[in-house]
Amino acid sequence: MLDLPVIATSLAEPSLFRSTKRRTSIRPAAPVETLIAAGVRVPLDRRIVTPPIETALRSGGYESDETRSLPDVVRAGDRVLELGAGMGFVSTILAKRTKAAKIVAMEANPQLIPFIRRVHEMNGVDRVEILNGVASVDPAPKRGAKATFYARPDFWMSSLSPEPYAYDRTYDVPVVSLDALLRRNEINMIVCDIEGGEVALLPEADLSGVDRVYVEVHDHLTGLSGVKALFDALSDKGFAYDLRHSCGSVVLFTKLGSVPDKRPYAG
Repeated sequence: MLDLPVIATSLAEPSLFRSTKRRTSIRPAAPVETLIAAGVRVPLDRRIVTPPIETALRSGGYESDETRSLPDVVRAGDRVLELGAGMGFVSTILAKRTKAAKIVAMEANPQLIPFIRRVHEMNGVDRVEILNGVASVDPAPKRGAKATFYARPDFWMSSLSPEPYAYDRTYDVPVVSLDALLRRNEINMIVCDIEGGEVALLPEADLSGVDRVYVEVHDHLTGLSGVKALFDALSDKGFAYDLRHSCGSVVLFTKLGSVPDKRPYAG
């Protein structure tokens, strides 16, 4: 029998076995600062939260009218469509502070979709359906139809128009029939902030199943003539300007017959 030599090794003698791989230290990712505005947690991701948007969040001015009014405007059981979801701030308010039965949030900017999901997750929101698309008055857009969306560094200035502000990139975004979206989800309330697009979209939409439209108007983009056209069109559809929940450029239109015509004095 052949006796083989025994080679003893010791953990104390690392020189016997040397790794050919260079050791690298893995640093943990730096924690992302979180801003809290109106009770909504927002990650301070500089790709999305630019200095003007950060300032609005820190000062409490970001979507302040919507934050104050929507919990009183939305009723239990409402089915709400938000057009222009932005960073997911308003849809978070809707999910956490109202008893809406259905919330659909549509945003045209594809860069914001992951951020919306992130904001929802940080705030424990899991009952909002998120859509990336552009609402169209075309009742039956061609399959695969796209619209050009002009993205700007401050996302709240992005729109379907290349003017009047410089844009840094464009996206081809799926076109979705607004009428079909309203019917499919049995929507009865619309929240809309689409940078002037409201003037082209809402007057042509079938709002027969909708009893409230909460919209931000943009006279700097549409002119006063555009504001008048919007008010006239919604009036023709049976909506009245509801002063109790309107403030400046953020306006609530309520359909006549959906609430008592005369309400108690509110002071």
